[in-house]
Amino acid sequence: MYSFNSEIRIATRSSPLAIKQCEILIEKLPSLKTKIIKIVSKGDEIQDKSLQEIGGKGLFIKKLEQALIDNEADIAVHSLKDMEWKETKGLEIAAFLQRGSRKDILISKYKSIYELPKNAKLGTSSVRRKAFILSERPDLNISILRGNINTRINKYNSGKFDGIVLAQAGVERLDIKTKYTEFDESIMLPSAGQGTIAVQCRSNNKQILNLIRSLNHEQTKYETLAERSFVFNLNGTCSSPIGASAKISNEILELYGALASPDGALITKNNISGFYKDAEKLGKDLAIKIINQMK
Repeated sequence: MYSFNSEIRIATRSSPLAIKQCEILIEKLPSLKTKIIKIVSKGDEIQDKSLQEIGGKGLFIKKLEQALIDNEADIAVHSLKDMEWKETKGLEIAAFLQRGSRKDILISKYKSIYELPKNAKLGTSSVRRKAFILSERPDLNISILRGNINTRINKYNSGKFDGIVLAQAGVERLDIKTKYTEFDESIMLPSAGQGTIAVQCRSNNKQILNLIRSLNHEQTKYETLAERSFVFNLNGTCSSPIGASAKISNEILELYGALASPDGALITKNNISGFYKDAEKLGKDLAIKIINQMK
């Protein structure tokens, strides 16, 4: 089908989850030689500050994209929720792999945020999670929690937090055995694209591009396009306190969106539905509805 004279070089962050996500891609390329190129991003290097202080989630992908641009890699594998809407010139997302869970989870001996004691210490690095949780429990002491998934869970197990909030997809992909409670989307809408692996290539590498495009999962693509369009049209970034969740059924896409103030004191929510291939327009239209509500 496709013939390559040499192995396909895949750029990835060096965390266990990032490596696992590369392996998920490689399983879909069984007959081809591949080489994983591990890259330590600036977001991984600086662990003692919030992402907002050092430049946002985009820091996780810049070095990977540079490896593509410099022809040190043929493919880069990303968590879609870390990617901004506007793509880097000369690069494109060639495939959205079938989505895992989009939900956020609470790891704690308490079964929900409502059971946490007053002023309990909760760990997360996400302004979105912080805002939505504070809207329900403004008394909670929410502290920065950085590092890979195992590092965060170890910090919880060592007693540094009464609970921590993570993405369910990462815990499932790493097959981590720990008790957790899923957040209902009525309380916490996920980050746009959460649970989705994005595969990025150079736009001019047609052979690689055609190969990776064959792996695209259409439903995931259009659901996440709607979510990311919503964030973009609110002038948000992947680090903004914005939640979005789109689901397609019988060619109808239903998109739920929410915008919060950083302290969670104000949350504006709405939803919209329409033909799934109008995903980007639906995202834009829902953003306009939210903006008009806020006025």
